[in-house]
Amino acid sequence: MIKNLIFTALFLAICADARFVGGLVATVDNEPITTYELNTTMTKMNLNKEAALNLLIKDKLELAQIKKLNITASQLEIEQKIAQLASANKMSVETFKSVIKSRGTSEAQMRENMEISIKKEKLYAGILNTPNQNITPQNAKRFYENNSGMFLQFDKVSLIRYTSNDPQALNLQAKDYKAKINGVQKENLSLSSSEIAPGLVYIFNTTPNGEFTPILEGPMGLERFYIVAKTGSVLPPFEVVEQAVVNAMVEQEREIAIMDYFNKLKVKANIKYIK
Repeated sequence: MIKNLIFTALFLAICADARFVGGLVATVDNEPITTYELNTTMTKMNLNKEAALNLLIKDKLELAQIKKLNITASQLEIEQKIAQLASANKMSVETFKSVIKSRGTSEAQMRENMEISIKKEKLYAGILNTPNQNITPQNAKRFYENNSGMFLQFDKVSLIRYTSNDPQALNLQAKDYKAKINGVQKENLSLSSSEIAPGLVYIFNTTPNGEFTPILEGPMGLERFYIVAKTGSVLPPFEVVEQAVVNAMVEQEREIAIMDYFNKLKVKANIKYIK
């Protein structure tokens, strides 16, 4: 989830900067998409030109619908969203803000991103809140069997755990895993996935070798892990990952619904491509 937030922060920051730079590649109902926006999105998101342009068009259409439907987000909703994401990432609100800041996003920008995220959630609520009768235990089991690669996890992991009560010290440590930082304790570990709590398994699974996890709250205070290497591959029993399977099915349905809605908006919109 935090990765989704960082993606949103980066993408929205790109869009915000673009209003100061000329050179148009398209307009969406007279709203410009600049060359700067397109090139920066391609680079930062590692997308080709077509994919980046479609992403920018989608964003313009969504923001236009939000404005048309007068969708708003209160300061209380923004605070609740921040607390929700912090809890989901097993962090306090202050630690969560510190992690976001360490990724180059100010608190003001984070709050703005949260506001837009809430508005988009409200925009899609009508089509996403419809109960899906296809998500049954039987269909979940079938989805798991047909998409087993989605639920593979490492067998063993070698990592370094850094603990501290100072998030800034852990952020400084993340610049060099070999450095000796005052106030940071270091421990080398080698674990099998069966020894690790499911939440940590997910975080380790989605953190590439040679990179740090976000800051987490552990039994000894704040902690951050450096993934040295993950080896092996195991498929957990369906019962262990059943909720993850259901979540994957819901997310798939969500993406289909959003894309369908987006395509309908795109057909109705006045989109002009400028060569």
